[in-house]
Amino acid sequence: MQEFVIWIGTHIGAALAILFTINLLLIAVVILFENREPERSLSWLLVLFTFPVIGFILYIFFGHNWHRKSYEERRLAHYTMVQWRKDAKRDASAYELTPLEATLRRFSTSATGFRLTTGNHVHILTDAQIKYPRLIAAIKGAKKSIDFEYYIYRYDKIGREIIDILKMKAKEGVRVRFLADGYGSIGLGRKAFSEMREAGIKAHYFAPLITLFYFFKANYRDHRKIVIIDNEVAFTGGINIGDEYLGSSKRGNWRDTSIELRGPCVRQFIELFEEAWGRTTGNGSTKSPPEPKEFTHGEIVNVVPSGPDTNWFAVLQLYLAMINQASVSLKIQTPYFIPDQSIGAALVNAALRGVDVQIMVPRYPDNQLLRHVATTYFGDILKAGGRVFEYPVGFIHQKVIITDDAVATTGTCNIDVRSFRLDFEVNVLLSDSKTVGHLLDDWENDLRVCEELEYAAFIARPYSRRVKESLLRLIAPLL
Repeated sequence: MQEFVIWIGTHIGAALAILFTINLLLIAVVILFENREPERSLSWLLVLFTFPVIGFILYIFFGHNWHRKSYEERRLAHYTMVQWRKDAKRDASAYELTPLEATLRRFSTSATGFRLTTGNHVHILTDAQIKYPRLIAAIKGAKKSIDFEYYIYRYDKIGREIIDILKMKAKEGVRVRFLADGYGSIGLGRKAFSEMREAGIKAHYFAPLITLFYFFKANYRDHRKIVIIDNEVAFTGGINIGDEYLGSSKRGNWRDTSIELRGPCVRQFIELFEEAWGRTTGNGSTKSPPEPKEFTHGEIVNVVPSGPDTNWFAVLQLYLAMINQASVSLKIQTPYFIPDQSIGAALVNAALRGVDVQIMVPRYPDNQLLRHVATTYFGDILKAGGRVFEYPVGFIHQKVIITDDAVATTGTCNIDVRSFRLDFEVNVLLSDSKTVGHLLDDWENDLRVCEELEYAAFIARPYSRRVKESLLRLIAPLL
């Protein structure tokens, strides 16, 4: 080692040349073996050129897709997707669907293998003040099983209250499984897990950050929020577990949307939970989930999961399809707006062809850096005739898209590259007039307090701010 250091000291020019050559080889690895979007490749090339070797280490952790399938897995997946497309076509022709609804539901099945389900009860939960009481009541009424899967679970007042109820149910003989993301819920702590396990709860972190097994997969997070009770009712959406969702943080009012589901679609959430549980513990159930009750005059629901290990980034593709299929209006609510090139271009295209494109974002997000990046995407949309509204009285965290006031999706997936390509997400596709009407009413209520971003004011913002935004835009695909 000493001789090596001495050699570097006396041959500094040669050492730098070797280092530069190694870096070029590492860059070649990125270019040759990763068929990714040009903007992401360019962003990683910038990092690699700026930080030789260190940049490659960052790429290993945050850029390389460790969930890429083998040749055999991809070959088998092709034949599976052929069957999915047949199922999608059969389902779309079996029900009286509008052309818009048929297209989107056919896509959802073709991309995920999750067929549409009928006879579901759907209840929109407009904020945590509505969700938490219904969730707690459902937990208290559990007779057989409770399955919890959350990205963020705080060990604060509401978090401890729910854990206490879960411990009580476990002691009553109810099977309780608890899964929290190892990054999003890192503050939950060993004490909380010890208490749960002592009470009989099977509790685990999804992809804990400190274990060697997940060392190279630390960038892939479980961003889903799923609760399943007695295999009969499921909760999902944007609301995690924490006091801030009740408006107790410095951001004040927290506007979010979750959804309560009953009926056959719950079976698909059971499958998703078992998949995550098996990925974490190695003990996922291989039994077919039970068939939940089908309700007379219930709704059609498509469950749309997405993740880095799937054949398609299905929620990204769903958003893109909803934008491209819009003919009259498009309403989008998202806390973070860092679209990839396809989404950005589709929104501009929609506005240019006369669609009333409206995007609602928080004025004061929890990450101001992301807000600066989002601003750089607004210019073309505003210039094309789209409209952007800022929510100034707290923080909006819901993920909602409504096409032509007729078909909607809500769930866990933000409009950003991380949610689209790196995180495990799940959305639902809805078209019942009552349910979509509820989301439209929520939109109108939110819009009353919003302030529109005018194009003239947008292009007149200070030059220093535009420079900062443009520099941050360079790394946007990495965020």
